[in-house]
Amino acid sequence: MREQKRALIGGIIGIVIAAAAFAIYYFVTLNTTFQKAVLDEVDNVDNAYLQIVRVPKSTDANEDVLTHIMDMNGFQDASNQLSGLDLKKVDKPINDSNAAYTYTIYIRNKSDNSEVVSFGVDNSKQITIGNSKGYQRYEVTNSFDYDAFSASVDKLLTEK
Repeated sequence: MREQKRALIGGIIGIVIAAAAFAIYYFVTLNTTFQKAVLDEVDNVDNAYLQIVRVPKSTDANEDVLTHIMDMNGFQDASNQLSGLDLKKVDKPINDSNAAYTYTIYIRNKSDNSEVVSFGVDNSKQITIGNSKGYQRYEVTNSFDYDAFSASVDKLLTEK
């Protein structure tokens, strides 16, 4: 009987420790930075290139979808604007109709054209990041000048 109580108490303690460890892991993984989620992934690839896609948010606009392929080094200005962003996982999209475009940037490996990582910037409050594990939406928790980012990407798209 005494050994059963010890086993029961040991089991309960084990469950409490496992639950606490899971809770800590869950809350730690809620927050990340753009640097960790995207740019560090690209650092592991020796030969990468970008495919930038700009889609008008309104179907009423008489604009085409713009696509541009370029080397990574030309993207430095836009990536510097994103590198300091703090991100928090979210489940639902944040609706913000102020942005005129959705930008999706695919970073691909030159050797086999496989996607290393991609990210979509919908507005000043949200970024979607995709990698081999799937897609995750993030809320930008610090200041982000979406208009400056948009202008730098539009400049790249028009410099073809």
